[in-house]
Amino acid sequence: ERSDDTKALSERGRSLGEFARQSSSRLPEAKRVEKQLVEKLKEVEPQAKPTTPSVVYTPRPETVSSENNFSTFSLNVSDVSFKTALASLQGDKLPEPADVRSEEFLNALEYRDPMPRAGEPLAFHWERARSPFTHDRDIIRFSVRTAALGRQPGRAVNLVCLLDNSGSMEREDRVSIVQQALGVLDRKLTPSDRVSLITFSRTPRLRIDGMRGGNRDAFLKAATGWIPQGGTHVEKALALAYETARKHFISGGNNRVILLTDGAANMGNVDPYQLRKTVEANRKQGIALDCFGIGWEGYNDNLLEVLARNGDGRYGFLSEPVQAVAEFEQKLLGAFQVAASDVKVQVEWNVDRVKVFRQVGYLRHQLKKEDFRNNKIDAAEISAAESGNALYVVQVKADGEGPLGMVRVRYKMPFTSEYTEMEWSLAHESTATPLEQTSPAMRLASVAATFAEWLAKNPYSQGVQLADLQGLLSGIPSIYATDPRPAQLEIMIRKSHILAEN
Repeated sequence: ERSDDTKALSERGRSLGEFARQSSSRLPEAKRVEKQLVEKLKEVEPQAKPTTPSVVYTPRPETVSSENNFSTFSLNVSDVSFKTALASLQGDKLPEPADVRSEEFLNALEYRDPMPRAGEPLAFHWERARSPFTHDRDIIRFSVRTAALGRQPGRAVNLVCLLDNSGSMEREDRVSIVQQALGVLDRKLTPSDRVSLITFSRTPRLRIDGMRGGNRDAFLKAATGWIPQGGTHVEKALALAYETARKHFISGGNNRVILLTDGAANMGNVDPYQLRKTVEANRKQGIALDCFGIGWEGYNDNLLEVLARNGDGRYGFLSEPVQAVAEFEQKLLGAFQVAASDVKVQVEWNVDRVKVFRQVGYLRHQLKKEDFRNNKIDAAEISAAESGNALYVVQVKADGEGPLGMVRVRYKMPFTSEYTEMEWSLAHESTATPLEQTSPAMRLASVAATFAEWLAKNPYSQGVQLADLQGLLSGIPSIYATDPRPAQLEIMIRKSHILAEN
């Protein structure tokens, strides 16, 4: 349709433009008509979608502990890469290796690790197994889990909902997801909260400006009834969203911008590494950015991942209307119930016990050793009753001395300047249990992380056979019967096996 409009206006513009030029000496008004037509043509001409720059993260080699025995990273708990890989495989296509982030496969699964005991802010759990994939290597998995909290009493929320209303969002499934997400959002707000709503395509429009929460009818009336159309100008939209968030800023409150989009930005600056400067500047002023991707076709994962990571916010992916409510609600509650912010992990390996080590994933979240206690270096946040997981492949010295190492976690109490640090020792056992004989959680995590490295074509996965992963996963989905993701992982491995052989 847009192509027909362009042709019609082009023909009309040429004829009227010629008339205007011939008659300009007698009809000054013709020049004004010509100018208006030129502007109109600009509005309907399709915009070429600029390419979004991408950074290739090279897998890290094994580290010799005698040369460097520290591993430090930001504990990011996103699961988007798992979900986008699932969507790709459902479309009979292996995901692009560069789009696979192993830690997001690891964190997509719930391992049912112990919750913190009464009065404890965090629980730490770890396991060790003999690796079946690499000779003379062990796998170490650990999790850090926060206590269950309700929404912090007295901490009001200042929320700006930034909703993509461009032409690419007009599909029925995407409209349904947006409507359901807005319904969830409305139910979670209280009269002490402030909510604003901005829709954007070529230009952003402020439709709700600092409305009190809890006014369901007024919110839903203002939040519905638009027709998706036009291009996508994320840069302008973010500028207005942050301006609105600053206008209604709540000192000591939870100030956030929530972006819902398919990420198909095609106007203005679409370089995530330039846009992140705006995101970082506002994060330092106390305004977080949460990003929710909607739909699979044309989805721009790179843009949204960079923005969410640098905005100290949640990153979610909503591709199926039937699951959108539960998944959006879970992520939204995480934004409303932040239990720990600037969460950093540092593993100090014992050089007398561990010869080499390699962390699986977290390529985008690596920190320097000295960053661990540098409060100026930002890191991820974890919500209530949430866990962050890590996995290492290590070579252990059988004749060494002492524990395997120490794990330290440092985090900031949300909305304060108070930091807390905790540590746990990784005791050495004389023998490591073969992976196939370990707990379901250990097998599930190891299979998920190894499969992600296989999809990403990581050099360390060259000897991995998908049939072996299927065998290790056998029976586990039934153990986690109430959770669909282990079964989804099993389906993904089976589908990849078929696609790889064709």
